[in-house]
Amino acid sequence: MANTPILSITTPSFNQAPYLEQTIRSVVSQPNVDVEYFVLDCGSTDGSVEIIKKYADRITYWVSEPDKGQTDAIVRGWKRATGEVLAWLNSDDYFMPNALQKVAEAFSDPSVMVVIGSGAIVDDQGNIIGDKYARHFNLETMLTTGGGVPNQASVFVHRCVIEQIGYPDPQLHYVMDWEYWMRIALTIPQNQMRVIYEHFAALRTWEGTKTLTGIEKICDEHRAVFGKLFASNTLPPHLQKLQARSLAGTYIKQAFLQWQAGRADDARQSLDQAKEIDPTSISGWHELKLQLQTHLPYPLYQRARNMWGQLRPLVSNFQLPTSNF
Repeated sequence: MANTPILSITTPSFNQAPYLEQTIRSVVSQPNVDVEYFVLDCGSTDGSVEIIKKYADRITYWVSEPDKGQTDAIVRGWKRATGEVLAWLNSDDYFMPNALQKVAEAFSDPSVMVVIGSGAIVDDQGNIIGDKYARHFNLETMLTTGGGVPNQASVFVHRCVIEQIGYPDPQLHYVMDWEYWMRIALTIPQNQMRVIYEHFAALRTWEGTKTLTGIEKICDEHRAVFGKLFASNTLPPHLQKLQARSLAGTYIKQAFLQWQAGRADDARQSLDQAKEIDPTSISGWHELKLQLQTHLPYPLYQRARNMWGQLRPLVSNFQLPTSNF
């Protein structure tokens, strides 16, 4: 398309054949946009290679060989890229129809360095079960919660960003996106980021995802990143003061993930660790709420929350009759 950039998309892949074809098709079927596509497979043995070969004529480059992990594959794909805009799409996620055209159009503005969209959260069957909202990168939130980030597959960066901050850290296997977004937030002005409140991609959650199988490893990586970041003294003074609160936040996040996984006792221990590190991180009503939640099975909590979401508009519109007294 005239005046729009080439988008370079990389998919790291390993033994996710049940979802891989939808992932690939969601890229190669995007209309009205110039895309180069790289699939870096880590030697899958589940039929993934046969799926990749089926679309080989529409994939710019692919390989199936052992690598050093997901982030290593992403970086190798990005280093092959020649497009002005880069992103990665995991092999169990997928782009929405026409999403990349909208991204390319946003980058036709030369001042735009990052485009951030929202995303749908889907189950293993592709049913939408939630939303990952578009948002700017808020450093304080990202530091103190170990999260506060948009849908990874809905974030696109201009090549100029890579020239300034480098590639994702291949030493990180769980929080590479969160750490990369923090680097962007520390370097790229907010007015060079375009937030678009539309679903660009679907994030699939299922029992094999790293978020559900690597809880402690995820939070350990958060703590390792914090250790380097706060030791470097490169943060603005008002953020440098948040070290204890940020460390405590990793244990609050760990508690949530443990609770979500049905490990309520472990979740309560993690909350105790957070309070020991920074008593102000959980206190009063906030502490009571978290402790009560861990005594309620997460699926039941989700159902109750969904029911309240449906009832809330009705309750807010309900008016009591006027008294005659």
